[in-house]
Amino acid sequence: MNSKNQLKKYHFKCLECGRKAEPSVFTLKCTFNDCNGVFDIVYDNSIQQYFPNMPIENFDRLFLGEGNTQVLNFPEYEKEFNLKGFWMKLENISPTGSFKDRGSATLINAALNESVLEFVEDSSGNAGASIAAYAAKAGMNSHIFVPKNTPQVKIDQIRIYGSNIHLIEGPRQSSTIAAQEFSKNNGLIYLSHNYSPYFCEGMKYFSYEVYENFNNEITDIVVPVGNGSLLIGCFKGYKELKSSSQIEEIPRLHCVQAENFNPIESKINNKKWISNSSKASTIAGGIAVSEPPRKNQVVQAVLDSNGSAVSVNDENISKWHKKLAQSGVLVEPTCAAVIAGVEKLREIGELSSNSKVLVPLTGSGLKDLKSFDI
Repeated sequence: MNSKNQLKKYHFKCLECGRKAEPSVFTLKCTFNDCNGVFDIVYDNSIQQYFPNMPIENFDRLFLGEGNTQVLNFPEYEKEFNLKGFWMKLENISPTGSFKDRGSATLINAALNESVLEFVEDSSGNAGASIAAYAAKAGMNSHIFVPKNTPQVKIDQIRIYGSNIHLIEGPRQSSTIAAQEFSKNNGLIYLSHNYSPYFCEGMKYFSYEVYENFNNEITDIVVPVGNGSLLIGCFKGYKELKSSSQIEEIPRLHCVQAENFNPIESKINNKKWISNSSKASTIAGGIAVSEPPRKNQVVQAVLDSNGSAVSVNDENISKWHKKLAQSGVLVEPTCAAVIAGVEKLREIGELSSNSKVLVPLTGSGLKDLKSFDI
């Protein structure tokens, strides 16, 4: 991740009521008239140079090698889907094995700037591991709450970084509730990567990296979405690139969700969504999110980029997990979900034979093999 960003004055803006607030890692929700909305970061002056606006001056003290992940072309998938181009960005080889590291570096840097020494966070696994790693680098004491059914490798990874891990029974949302209660009862900051706008800001580097590799060549980016931080950050980065006249058009951003956890896809496609997370399941645990706090922000990013949204079932996720492995690419189920999404988007005509498509492989397959018959 390039540390040559453009540090500018900024403020928080509530995504629901539009009210401004002083930026702080301690501020997660808007309290004006019980609004309860989440915040976005808005910069007070326009972009003048190529590097992204960031709320953190540099990342040198917490840098673990995040960002600048390799991009590979797969001609066999161009042929499989009848696309003009198909590339995979290898987020699975990030320092902690997932795309979360850019966001974690930004969030933990922001917390370090405000003298945070101990905090609480919740995750389905990858974000918890990433946050725990950067907390360890910063010398912070972290409490990470994860579902009890999280793959053991992810649990072990969080633990070996020195974090205090809390295993919670029930669906993913139960970990969020437990973390919030623990934070309140123990007087500790709840440093949520889902609620804090700093995490999404770190994700902007993804789009700058894609631009550095392809200039204006990519027409479509297909993203697996649980809480949506990568898609949000990608859209924000491309908006900056467009505002600074680096590009003319933002690539179409497509959202892929699991069929049993598709509140964002449902809203984009005007379908009724009923959360049944206590009974629902999917092998794509990284996107098994029933109540994403930034749902409306993700929806707006998809619509503003003229993108689309689909949901995919476990059968197709499993099929593509095996096919990817047979191509030499071992990823976790969430990544396989995005390839299943590309297949579906092509079938329904959202992608065409002229599309040049990029997908992020968001997590290492070494983190989750238990769901598959191998």
